[in-house]
Amino acid sequence: MKKIASYLLLFSIAICSSCSSTQTTVLGSYKDPSLRPNTYKKLFVAGLGADSTVKAKVENYIAQALNKRGFETVKGLTIFPPGVTTGDVKKSEAVLQKIRDTGSDAVVTIALIDQASDTRYVPGNSYPAGSSPYYQSFGGYYNNWYIPLNEPGYYKDDKLYYVETNLYDVKTEKLVWSAQSKSTNPSNLDKFLKSYKEAMSAELTKQGLLSSR
Repeated sequence: MKKIASYLLLFSIAICSSCSSTQTTVLGSYKDPSLRPNTYKKLFVAGLGADSTVKAKVENYIAQALNKRGFETVKGLTIFPPGVTTGDVKKSEAVLQKIRDTGSDAVVTIALIDQASDTRYVPGNSYPAGSSPYYQSFGGYYNNWYIPLNEPGYYKDDKLYYVETNLYDVKTEKLVWSAQSKSTNPSNLDKFLKSYKEAMSAELTKQGLLSSR
């Protein structure tokens, strides 16, 4: 919180039409021992990045998800519109005061911290004579005799996005919760957000900070 302006990172999800379904996993998380359920009622949601279109979509989606959970929310772009530059808000105390003026008691930040590609080998299948499932009946064998008994393996490129989510107490500026997550092969921003929301909800529920639904 003391250096909110310096946290601004480019938050973008590449469009990869050939990618498989999105999967988000939590790599690690931190919870302040004193944090309890229902500690906060009004959350300031900040998507950290330079792309205002992406920021708006991230903040809108997360704010709506939190509203459904009973939280009141304020979106970052309503306080710091696209025209505001880091030079305009470089003093962290001025930023924090604007957030406090909204009546928010905690700040949620979502930031893309890294992206990478990973190549993995997908092994093929090999069926010894007589063991293929198609051999189990005459009809199956007759209809599928042309299917090769050896299916070659192949290499697949996965697109990986690493996101950090932090929760800060507005009054003390203290980090009270944090999670690092990895999203694999998001074909578009909507699918990423859905997968991300589900992963964060599961983690918060596991830690007793959200009720299961």
